[in-house]
Formats: sequence, structure tokens, C-alpha cells
Amino acid sequence: MGLVEDIDPVPIKERPPLGVVELVLEEGQSVRAFGVVYGIEHTISGEGFTARVFLDQYNQRLRVYSYEATDYEALVLKLRWLAEANGFDKILCMAHAHDWEQFLRRGYVLEAILKYYQNGSDAMVMSKFRSQERLTSHCMMQETLLIEDLMSREVRPSKRSIPEDHEFRLAHEDDIPELTELYRAIFETYPTPLIHASYLEQVLESECIFAVCLHEGRIISAASAELRPELKAAELTDCATIPQARGRGLMSHLLKLLEEDLRRRDYICAYTMARARSFGMNMVFYQLGYEFNGRLVNNCDIHGGYEDMNIWVKDLRRSA
Repeated sequence: MGLVEDIDPVPIKERPPLGVVELVLEEGQSVRAFGVVYGIEHTISGEGFTARVFLDQYNQRLRVYSYEATDYEALVLKLRWLAEANGFDKILCMAHAHDWEQFLRRGYVLEAILKYYQNGSDAMVMSKFRSQERLTSHCMMQETLLIEDLMSREVRPSKRSIPEDHEFRLAHEDDIPELTELYRAIFETYPTPLIHASYLEQVLESECIFAVCLHEGRIISAASAELRPELKAAELTDCATIPQARGRGLMSHLLKLLEEDLRRRDYICAYTMARARSFGMNMVFYQLGYEFNGRLVNNCDIHGGYEDMNIWVKDLRRSA
């Protein structure tokens, strides 16, 4: 069927510099940061709206984390101004189920539905593209065929037992050096500062939980859950296995371990954004009972260029 899997994307524009970054926050107000800067959280407000946004320098996009609005026109115009002032060519907003059409009628497109995301209620992933290059996915048909092939297969609960001499557990602070080493070896580029130990020290356990698999005392596979306690939702992400350990079913065991921990925390929603051209990762979530709910076009930079990401969602209130 000509399915595409794990093919490096072609960059659609030159990567922005990360050594010295200047981001525009408001008209006449900017911030200059030095070092490796992935982005800055910022709150915007005006007559009839307020919103918490992330100026995602690394992925050249503006993400709207949360918002309240009575004047949607004013909110949308402010988001457009902020994106254009920083040269970002994608705006991503997690809209409420009751007002997502306010964004649709102002030029946004519905890319996916994050079911159960907002304390059990659905969120609509609304996007506005600011360039033809960012809007255009050159592999959309191949990615569609991949999903069609995958979903034509029967979901079969895995009967694979934990491989001998493999240990699965949640990560702790002492694992940080090995985790950074693993991710640096797997990913040429990555949309979050995962390869920096200082980042992991800040987020481990408070904002993220990691599950790891060890063989002969070394971490050979890992995955994480980014926690959003105010929403009772978590993103399963950062899935990586060293090449020589693939094919053993390690990732399924890691994801189940994370799900168990999330259930103990009374989380409702687990979701992921899987590389649309990776048959293996999409199959893992399909077989674990996740629902396919859309695709985000040219969403983030993982292997040196923008990648389309498939959305998979699970209601953790269902039986494991």
C-alpha cells in the first residue's frame, strides 16, 4: 500500500536561532532571552477577553492554553497580531465545546477533537494557519492510508509478558542523566527541551511523570505523562526505545504503567500526539484502546522539520 514510516521530513523553512531570542509580548513590549529558549508563557487580555498563551519559538507557533471571552473578535484579532509580530505561522487553540464555532467562523479550522480533555468534557482543537507552506502537508494521503490500514485490523489485547531481565518502574531524580542520554541518542531535534537535564529536574514528578524500562541496569526505553491536574488530563509523550530493543513490546508496558498511575490520581483523559508517519507508534495506541480523533498538520519539529501528528484519546474511567 506504500505506507510511509519513519521518514525524515523536509524542513519547510529555516529553523529560527535559539541562541538569542527576542519575542514580542505586546505592542512596544518585547523580551530578549539568551541561551536555548523554546518559548515563553504569557497572559494577554483586553476588552472582552483574557487568555494564557505559549509563544512557542522552537515550533514557530502560538498555543492558546486557556481563555475566557465575551468578545471573540477581539480575542482572535489579538492572537493574529501576536502570531504575526513574532513570525509564527500557526495558531493552536483548545476551544470549548460550546464556543468552538466562534473560532471556525473567524478562519480557524477544526483539526481534531480532544475528547474528555476538560474535566471529562471535549475540547476542540482549532487552528489557524498563517502561511501556505505550514498549511500544506505533502504526506497527507499516505498518512490517511496508514490510518485506514491500521484501523482495519482487529484490536487484540496484548498477551506479551514482560521480557525476562527487564524492569519497569516510574523514574526518579537519579534517572535524569540516563534519560537525557536516551533522548539525545534517539532524536535529532525535539519540540520540548527534553534533552536538557535542567529541564527534567524542574518538571520531573511535579509536571511530568516518566516510566522507564531497564535492562542490565541501563534505561533502554522511556515514556512520560505531562500532567494537567486542573483539567484531569495528561498527554502521553516522549516515547523512545533504543533501536536494538525495539520489537519487544516495551512501549505498551510503559504506557500501561503510566495509565495506572494516572488512574490513581483520578485523571479522566489520557491522550497522545503520535507521529502520523510512524505505523508502529500509532499501532501501539490503537491496540491499547485509544480513539483516533484527528490530525494536526505541520504541528511540531521532531526530526529536523515539521511533522503531522495524529491525536489518540482514552477515557481512563473505562476499565483498564
